[in-house]
Amino acid sequence: MKQDATRRQFLVGVGVVGTAALAGCTDAGNTGGSQPTTDEEMTEGTEAGMDDGSMDNESMDDSDGTMATTLTVRVENVSTAETLQTSDGSKPGVLAPVAYAVHGEDASLFTEGEAASPGLETLAEDGGPDGLVEEASMSVESAGAAAVPEGGDEPGPITPGGAYTFSVEAHAGQRLSLATMFVQSNDLFYAPETSGIPLFDGDQPVEGDLTDRLILWDAGTEVNEEPGVGANQAPRQSGPDTGPAEDGVVRRIDDVDDGFDYPDTASVIKLTVSTGEMMDG
Repeated sequence: MKQDATRRQFLVGVGVVGTAALAGCTDAGNTGGSQPTTDEEMTEGTEAGMDDGSMDNESMDDSDGTMATTLTVRVENVSTAETLQTSDGSKPGVLAPVAYAVHGEDASLFTEGEAASPGLETLAEDGGPDGLVEEASMSVESAGAAAVPEGGDEPGPITPGGAYTFSVEAHAGQRLSLATMFVQSNDLFYAPETSGIPLFDGDQPVEGDLTDRLILWDAGTEVNEEPGVGANQAPRQSGPDTGPAEDGVVRRIDDVDDGFDYPDTASVIKLTVSTGEMMDG
């Protein structure tokens, strides 16, 4: 398989999750945003990103003749109705579809201390992963998005108890990067360090709970309002790309002095990785 073709394989192709989809799982009924792609298009994207030559948990990578390991990644919303304490009553934590990439040490989805890319801005402000996936696909081996919640038929956000699951193929030395919007915010998102999460310890794939590798980041693109309350946050805004621009840089939320309190990462999201492909249904 030629590397240029590999770089452009998406495991799932989805459209931007609009305000209406997010509002349907939170506390407002405003509408906005574009429609997701059709189920047929999503199926085609999934088939394009999978290797037809899989054998058990490993498959042959035609680019260098080595064996790739199939790993299943699960992103779960573990928050409760009381996780996010707000001035007008607690709000559920909500997570948007996940953009992800498998890459080497020299690639990343974003750069700490620099302005967010258009794709990251869209993901962090409105929950849409497509732009970031497209940007990543130009420079990494594989990139994609997980947008259909477990047990669901259509793209959408996940509320407490929900999860996204997807499979990737990786080689020793490769890393996983991902990003998902913390929906009750203006432009916050969960992601690991910019270098990604190592998927192997030597030649052995990494498995288990990797939640401690995730960080809450501020994209620096929109002025922060009280989480779960702000009028310019996706569940309450009149449309996508709404709210005063911040013109800042990507920073860890721990480095941001906005006067607001945010829940611990592990109280909102759980990340697990296991060997083998995800099970249908």
